[in-house]
Amino acid sequence: MTAHLSTPYLRDMGAKAADLVASSLTPAAAAYLNQPVDHLASLPWPFADDVTSFRYTVNVDPARVPRPTRAGEWGRHIVDLGGADYPVIMAERRHVLDTDPQRVKVRPGMELACWDLLIYYLRDLAQSYPDLLHLDEDGDHFHWRNDLLGTDQHFVLGDTGTLPGGPLFFLAAEIPDDLLLVIERDGRLYFDAGAVTFAAAWSASFDIGMDMYEIHGPVPRMTGEGMTARAEQFLKRLPANQVYRRLNWNLAASPTRTFDISLETLPDWGTHMPRALRDGDVSQVQFRIELEHFIRLPMTGAVTFNIRTFMASLEEIRAIPEYAEQLAAIIEELPDDIATYKGFADYQDDVVAYLRR
Repeated sequence: MTAHLSTPYLRDMGAKAADLVASSLTPAAAAYLNQPVDHLASLPWPFADDVTSFRYTVNVDPARVPRPTRAGEWGRHIVDLGGADYPVIMAERRHVLDTDPQRVKVRPGMELACWDLLIYYLRDLAQSYPDLLHLDEDGDHFHWRNDLLGTDQHFVLGDTGTLPGGPLFFLAAEIPDDLLLVIERDGRLYFDAGAVTFAAAWSASFDIGMDMYEIHGPVPRMTGEGMTARAEQFLKRLPANQVYRRLNWNLAASPTRTFDISLETLPDWGTHMPRALRDGDVSQVQFRIELEHFIRLPMTGAVTFNIRTFMASLEEIRAIPEYAEQLAAIIEELPDDIATYKGFADYQDDVVAYLRR
């Protein structure tokens, strides 16, 4: 089952947001969106200061704990809206949802978990950004307002007719995170619902219905060295009252700030990197970091992990010499199978040279 959201509705949401930005922002929303754009300030740098190599691990730690970095801070909230970039990110996300509603997948039996996910996130967002995002509750009746995008929506829990597109589609149009829901069946965890617009060279339509072993099969060393099994056991035992997070990283397959580099749009971005390499310019290659959160939902017990994608160009990374040298050392040392899986083995040396130039 796939949720569908009518194109006019989504276009109307975008038009409302544009009008709001132009004329009627609240003072708090105007102050938030008028911040300087700094892609390093909230970048969740994925390496401890003494790290010079990388291997895949089940690297989880408690969420909602702010982490200072050389450039700023990350991790205070489950959802990082993105500051002044928030409308830009959401415009791209809504465009993807508008043109390809198949990016939202809900298998039979997952409908209640999607409502569970929606309510959990709206409550968390309202608590995290009380001056910008608002949720009023009266029994099963809810009223959501997003001052940054102009959303003003009343809905009834469990009544899809009151929420255009359904709960997963609606939530995907409000936050920059990709959303995946997994459920346990016959001792395995299966990816049975998701809203994914910013996949990095993979497709939610292909992966939907797979278990964790099938999804992570292509990742070098992960299943063979027992990490998939440990990750599955961690998620099975995830307590309902604690939220955890982990970081993953890559060099984006397109040297642009395009978030959507999914397999569905491969014809659009597949030539970008070869062209940049032919031109000898790796400065704009994006260091892409995925911040994942793991949550057991309170009503259904389904487990969700969101994926918030951050990017900074190599040119921006070089603004902090310690970052540039550490990333160069890690990429230089990376084993061939991991560099190949991550997709940058052919220009690995070029990146190292640029970062150290």
